[in-house]
Amino acid sequence: MRNFFIPAVVAASIYFSATVSGQNLIHVDDNTATPGSSVEVTVRLDNSAAVQGYQCALSWDSNIFTFDQASTSGLDIEDQLDPFQVEFFTSINDDQFAPGIGWAACAAIFDFSPPFGGQTLAPGINISIVRFQFQTAADNALVGSCSAITPVNNMGHPVIQNILTIDGISNSPDLEAGNICFTDSPPFIRGDSNDDGSLNLADAIFLIGYYFAGGSPPPCRASANSNGDAVVDIGDVIFVINHQFLAGPQPGAPYPSCGADPAGEAGIGCELFSHCP
Repeated sequence: MRNFFIPAVVAASIYFSATVSGQNLIHVDDNTATPGSSVEVTVRLDNSAAVQGYQCALSWDSNIFTFDQASTSGLDIEDQLDPFQVEFFTSINDDQFAPGIGWAACAAIFDFSPPFGGQTLAPGINISIVRFQFQTAADNALVGSCSAITPVNNMGHPVIQNILTIDGISNSPDLEAGNICFTDSPPFIRGDSNDDGSLNLADAIFLIGYYFAGGSPPPCRASANSNGDAVVDIGDVIFVINHQFLAGPQPGAPYPSCGADPAGEAGIGCELFSHCP
């Protein structure tokens, strides 16, 4: 179990004596996984007021998931705080908090170091604030089932709550779980047809070369199916260009993080995708 240390002055700012409720929500994204693979779980925030920091605590079925790490790297919160950053971040976990129950928590403060500029996370909707990564059990019996990753209060030693710090006061947000559903599909990123780890213009060029210039076929047909219609065709090129340059919709799951095909065996298949764990 990792140490979770917060200096007294920080604890005072996070655990304020008065806790109020507001129009705020911490919610967990759904995702898919294959048994035995790594899976990313993104936690998002809807906040109606500027936030100075947060605590987030989750629980899960420890027979299925084993905690790996928690991070804010590459998430919306970094863009929202720019040119500042998350100045303090720490996490703790206990994979056997109780029989069959795993638990982890993290804390983030946005203005922790001098010169104390007072930076906050502005009000917003669906902002990704932390990513938890888990290893899943290598049990093929999981295929076709789903298991919840649930924000929880009143767990931990000491007890840790899901809290937002707003104007120096702890705010207790509403909480919403996410489900990890298991399929036979290997993990991939939808829209990343050339298997380089990201969706961009190169993917549209790759597909054009495949269709019209005798280029190599996509190593993972499911990833090339950017519009999710179970057919790899010129429509996927148009979808990528619309998303990248014309504010079109983003691809469906699994995107933007690695995940399995929600269609499972009913999907179009993915023989090889090298940029997912």
